[in-house]
Amino acid sequence: MRVESECFSLQKAGNRKDEYEDAFHSSLTVHKDTAYYRFAIADGASESSFADIWADLLASGYCNGQFDSKHLDKSIAKLSKAWKRTLNPKALPWYAQEKLASGAFSTLAGITFRLTDASSAAFDAIAVGDSCIFHIRGDTIIAFFPLGSVEDFRNRPVLISSNAASNVHLQSFVKRWSGMAQAGDSFWLMTDALACWFWTRYEEDKSVIQRIRGLASEQDFIHLVQAERQFRCRDGSFSLRNDDVTFIRVHLVKGM
Repeated sequence: MRVESECFSLQKAGNRKDEYEDAFHSSLTVHKDTAYYRFAIADGASESSFADIWADLLASGYCNGQFDSKHLDKSIAKLSKAWKRTLNPKALPWYAQEKLASGAFSTLAGITFRLTDASSAAFDAIAVGDSCIFHIRGDTIIAFFPLGSVEDFRNRPVLISSNAASNVHLQSFVKRWSGMAQAGDSFWLMTDALACWFWTRYEEDKSVIQRIRGLASEQDFIHLVQAERQFRCRDGSFSLRNDDVTFIRVHLVKGM
């Protein structure tokens, strides 16, 4: 089996590209007869300082094998040091320095595929917060992770902080997911606003899967997001909340 993937992203409407605070990464490593494909997304919390850098470190850390969910405190400590090294507190005004001390916050969702033959693949995933992974087979969502229902997006998500003091109880909120996938399956990774939109749309009309599967370019994705940000629901709210959006589309193809 082989893996094909694309990634699409767009900042909030009204923001510049350099104000995008999500992050995404992927990697491929081969060990003996097994290929390991890793994909990760992260959603930096806008109210915290330098959340974009922190989200990028979490996503890249997962894909580089630095994020050990069983020893979360050690993994985060190393990434936190890297986050602090990228900053220069002395160059910031005093109020920014005080905010910096509170740390940055972000969600994380990552999945690893282990490929050993032409027709199936094992996978393991972890998540903290409300960035989501959907397992798609045909025109159906056969599994979703880590939330239980679309209503869960209304709850404030647990976040990973660059400040160890804010992660005291984090280990109990780390979600894990393992399983097997077959050739033809797809896995879609989405940060919260896009995931909530997709899940809601899917419950109304399953054809949204074909709509998303048909995205052929970054411009197609931008047109979709912009249209849904402007479309009003019956209750007057917009179909897609104005937030940074990130989408990794992974497809498993039979053959080597």
